[in-house]
Amino acid sequence: MAMNEKLVSTIVLSSLTAAMLSLSGCSSSGDTAAATPLPAVDADLYDGSGAADVAERHVANDGTISATTFAAPAVTPVAKPADITKTPAEIAAATVLTGDIIADTTLAVGTLYKINGLVKVKNGAVLTIEPGTVIFGSVGEDFLVVTAGSQIVADGTEALPVVFTSETALLDPTAAAVGQWGGVTVLGLAPTNHDAPFYEVDENDPDFAFGNALAGEGDAADNSGILRNVAVLNSGKTIAAGLEINGLSLAGVGSGTVVENIYIENSSDDCIEIWGGTVNVNSATMINCGDDSFDLDYGYVGTADNIVVVQTALAHAGFEISSGGDNPMTSPEIKNFSITKIDGSDEGGIYIKDDTTAPTFGNGFVTAPGAVDAGIHTKLAFSADQKGQIAFRGVTLTSGVDYDGSGAADVQEKFEAQGAAISLTKPADITKTPAEITAATELTGDIIADTTLAVGTLYKINGLVKVKNGAVLTIEPGTVIFGSVGEDFLVVTAGSQIVADGTEALPVVFTSETALLDPTAAAVGQWGGVTVLGLAPTNHDAPFYEVDENDPDFAFGNALAGEGDAADNSGILRNVAVLNSGKTIAAGLEINGLSLAGVGSGTVVENIYIENSSDDCIEIWGGTVNVNSATMINCGDDSFDLDYGYVGTADNIVVVQTALAHAGFEISSGGDNPMTSPEIKNFSITKIDGSDEGGIYIKDDTTAPTFGNGFVTAPGAVDAAIHTKLAFSAEQKAQIAFKDVYLKK
Repeated sequence: MAMNEKLVSTIVLSSLTAAMLSLSGCSSSGDTAAATPLPAVDADLYDGSGAADVAERHVANDGTISATTFAAPAVTPVAKPADITKTPAEIAAATVLTGDIIADTTLAVGTLYKINGLVKVKNGAVLTIEPGTVIFGSVGEDFLVVTAGSQIVADGTEALPVVFTSETALLDPTAAAVGQWGGVTVLGLAPTNHDAPFYEVDENDPDFAFGNALAGEGDAADNSGILRNVAVLNSGKTIAAGLEINGLSLAGVGSGTVVENIYIENSSDDCIEIWGGTVNVNSATMINCGDDSFDLDYGYVGTADNIVVVQTALAHAGFEISSGGDNPMTSPEIKNFSITKIDGSDEGGIYIKDDTTAPTFGNGFVTAPGAVDAGIHTKLAFSADQKGQIAFRGVTLTSGVDYDGSGAADVQEKFEAQGAAISLTKPADITKTPAEITAATELTGDIIADTTLAVGTLYKINGLVKVKNGAVLTIEPGTVIFGSVGEDFLVVTAGSQIVADGTEALPVVFTSETALLDPTAAAVGQWGGVTVLGLAPTNHDAPFYEVDENDPDFAFGNALAGEGDAADNSGILRNVAVLNSGKTIAAGLEINGLSLAGVGSGTVVENIYIENSSDDCIEIWGGTVNVNSATMINCGDDSFDLDYGYVGTADNIVVVQTALAHAGFEISSGGDNPMTSPEIKNFSITKIDGSDEGGIYIKDDTTAPTFGNGFVTAPGAVDAAIHTKLAFSAEQKAQIAFKDVYLKK
């Protein structure tokens, strides 16, 4: 990070760390986290009359967003199985599994099973293990391999997990340790980036082949069975350098396989290693693994979600990610994760081992204290392909050294460019000829009956077009609608609906005639915009859409503040782009790109792309509508303006200013029945300096949003990251909250 930049995030890890330590038996009863002291208010980050108030709330960082709705780096550790101690007599009476299992076999709960030596499930056999069954080994050479084309169905429950463990630990849980038996290996037929790979323990054993004889080939949906609510304890064996049995090995395993709620503790090598394949790992907790906890290689491209790593002794990387090839690169999506590192291995919390590795990391914590291990360690400088693909989103490093190794500068650049939101794609070129423009079907006046705009027909908005009298305007995917001047705009009145339900490939596009004829001439203010009015509550009595407060069709909400239909349905706006819009009628009277006034939660607003608005990109006056995924680029006033008691949720919001403009988010209220108190999560604001309204502008003292998992970049001397107009009211200060929000100068 450049020395003149500041990156501030107030993240409280004490509860997570305590939970992790309790899993490993290292909790400290009676300890409480010290309160974070409030530093002197930094005017670069907070300014205005409420600067001290908002700084206190940001530093407190004790947001009220619930775990069920907040996609922050919150992980839920998988519980360790209950005590399953056995007597010597029970051990002696165990049913022995040995050699090859070549026919469908069930291991029944109530019977104790011992793996003796190498046990293979092969010839297409299915090994079914009932919930609550316990299987153990006695030495490192006792291990289970499910060969490619065969299956394991170990489908435990939370109350009755399937447990693999050691004889030593069964007899005396206090003697549990790493390396007391082998482990579990599953081989499949999904693609890898190596030709004819073999499970490394014996590369001459034909039963150990996995994937396909050609790199990149194989069955991506291959099904090796189910591993759900499974624990693998006290495992691992080093055969020779680079030849190890891990707690759980997945090699060429396909996406048809279920791997969910896995608990690994005490492995002398890796907890989980994945060689290629497409399998998704949903919820895995890995504690005290002697090498890497989570090792991904050979072109693995699945998703790993809710991953917890806790080192309790010196070990290698939390995540080691390598590839050895680029067909495909190892490029998993790893999200909702936590790594707690012990310092001293020099491989870091995350170890990116080569230049054909390009994972996407989302919503994670890496805690790597000390001077030896960096938060992210790199072996090589990044390749161009790798640098183009590797990504971080909502990832926090708590480390003595953030980045090191030959690719330190590359990973730092990618990490510090991260946003908490995924930007939507601008629609493809839709240039039209003058003849097509001339032949466009004109929309004018009032639409008072259900009407469909069909794909393949070009439509022109002429003047103010209202959808009213309960009519439904349906716009087919791929349809293009344009205006020619600022006075050309569409208003869907309260009680009517718009159903513009595009697709990613065929969005509904509103744009200007100028831009249709020449995309290089696209600019702000070339036509009006889209306004939707509804009947949901606001905090103003009898409000009207501001463009004409004397027009009865422009009424929205309810005649009484706080009244209305919270679930009101104004239709669907999904995969919709509004381009080159906006019109200033008079001071304070403007047409925005998209205006939502009193719109209810029954309305779908999803995947919205706004670019080039002369006023706001999106303005919301009251209501309860949820906005899911919206990208706003180059808006001349505020990008995202919330007012009049809006109480919905805005998720995955991207704001990019490319020219001087006002706030990234402007949040005001004008009343407290209700206060404007949305939940805004997974957001990114990139500000141009100079407006003095800041990245986030909190405009009055009846505004109490909850901000979660966000990035605000506000470079320069004029704009603070968060600007406030007024000192906070007591009620506002009690409710406004931040959780995992970065402020960067």
